[in-house]
Amino acid sequence: MDPEKNKDSEVTVDDILQILGPFGKFNIYNYVLILFPVLLAGMYSSVYNFEAMDLRYKCSTPECEDPDVNFTIPHLEDGSPSKCLRYALFNVSDFTNSTQNNETCYPHYFDTSSEIECDSYVYFEEHSIVKEFNLGCQDWKRSLVGTVHNAGFFISIPLTGLISDRFGRRLALVFASVANGVFGVIRAFSLNYEMFIVLEFLEPALGGGVYTACFVLALELVGPKGRVFVSLLFNTMFILGGVTVTLLSWWLQSWRYLLLVIYIPAILVFFYLWTLTESFRWLFSKGLYEEGLNVLSKCEKVNKATVPKDHYDQVEKTAMKQRDARKCEVLATNQSTFKQLLLSPMIWKRLFTCSFLWTTSTLVYYGLSINAIELSGNSYLNYIVVIVIEAPANVCKLICLDRFGRKRVIASAFMMTGIILIAYGFLPGGNWSTTFYLGGKFFITLAYNSLYIFAAEVFPTNYRTTLLAICSTIGRIGSAVAPQTPLLSRFYEFLPTLVFGVMSALSGLLVLTLPETNNQKLPDSLKEAQEQDRHRDKEDVGERQPGETERRIDTKTKL
Repeated sequence: MDPEKNKDSEVTVDDILQILGPFGKFNIYNYVLILFPVLLAGMYSSVYNFEAMDLRYKCSTPECEDPDVNFTIPHLEDGSPSKCLRYALFNVSDFTNSTQNNETCYPHYFDTSSEIECDSYVYFEEHSIVKEFNLGCQDWKRSLVGTVHNAGFFISIPLTGLISDRFGRRLALVFASVANGVFGVIRAFSLNYEMFIVLEFLEPALGGGVYTACFVLALELVGPKGRVFVSLLFNTMFILGGVTVTLLSWWLQSWRYLLLVIYIPAILVFFYLWTLTESFRWLFSKGLYEEGLNVLSKCEKVNKATVPKDHYDQVEKTAMKQRDARKCEVLATNQSTFKQLLLSPMIWKRLFTCSFLWTTSTLVYYGLSINAIELSGNSYLNYIVVIVIEAPANVCKLICLDRFGRKRVIASAFMMTGIILIAYGFLPGGNWSTTFYLGGKFFITLAYNSLYIFAAEVFPTNYRTTLLAICSTIGRIGSAVAPQTPLLSRFYEFLPTLVFGVMSALSGLLVLTLPETNNQKLPDSLKEAQEQDRHRDKEDVGERQPGETERRIDTKTKL
């Protein structure tokens, strides 16, 4: 018998998944459970914008608080009173005597040629921490909330990745979600700004990895044909989370009530320890074959599918063979699996590439969102528009990723983002300028959301979450820097979009160095991940061994 033919006839997990179907009752039940924390994560990623939302206020002038007068505070070009400046008094002692005698304040007491900073404020709104903690004209304290929030991800994402790869996807998901809930609820009772800012850091520091944990678990429960649709579900739920928290904030008009409403449900995810299915791929990677096969068998019963009994035996043998091969490789090289990963140039190259792509994505995505908020006068409607505009990009991703492949779509999206944003700086204001700006947001959303599934497909199963978490953590540099990019416009008005455009164009070129993963099974080991590069090299130079075309077609048919 031809060994190559026998090799191709081996049954894999993906073959069983094809029989079970990607969207049977068992899958839908687990997706509903998994998508709930994703919806909450969408809320948590946006809530700090409303906690620290700027309010309408003006400089307090206790010497003359009559709202109808306009000689105590300088006014801006649009006629609104200055928030941070007031006119100095000509003679404080005379003014004191006049107020003691109950005299009405007059313009001649105020020096309109001398402006001084305010020492107190009159707030017209009170739905954010600006009023409660008296943060008037301290924009750095408001912006620090977002910076501290994003800084927490540098801890949470690798922490969640380690828990996920060592103790299971389910436990990592529960840990992160419950941590979100606990610290979010405590933050609702903050007594001062310092307590608030510490809890703003701790919440994402321990719970910020919930999206990654959910995504990896969902991806490993479905076959190749269902991955893009699962990714679309995640993006849609994340968008709904952002819209939901915006509407809740608009309705409640209280940051404390808002936190209680959105964070209490996260604590209920604790019960997932008994209701959510663990990833059979993770179980196989840990040598827990019986538990992994039980998950597949349960899926077969619930979905009312029929899987040939010998398929399970073959999958178990294949998994054991792969695990034994890894053990032999460890013994032969006297190196642990993780050490082999660290010593693999291929892994380092992919880590660098994916981390750079992630940094670019977060920088451009959040940077454009910050500026796009000014599209309308209503802050809540602004944010909804910014989020909803991502929906067409997600639909485009669903249509294109499987049809044209991961590399082509993501590289094209980055390149289009670069071209559009660089050209944006040379366009006059008006409809064309707005169209190009929104086009840049569309393509960076397409690239960013596609990157999650692409990056997950180029790393081996036993350390997939950890490596994905490293990329995502480094990528958070972009989201942390994004709020500061408007400062670049002080040097040149279009410098921020030029920086975004150049980084996007470079990312488009870097994508081409990664292997195509469309319709390929997830690599379960370092060796299988290396095979992806060999497969890419053969395609690049047009090399194929005799009979390879037929084997590839056969494999794709099975998948």
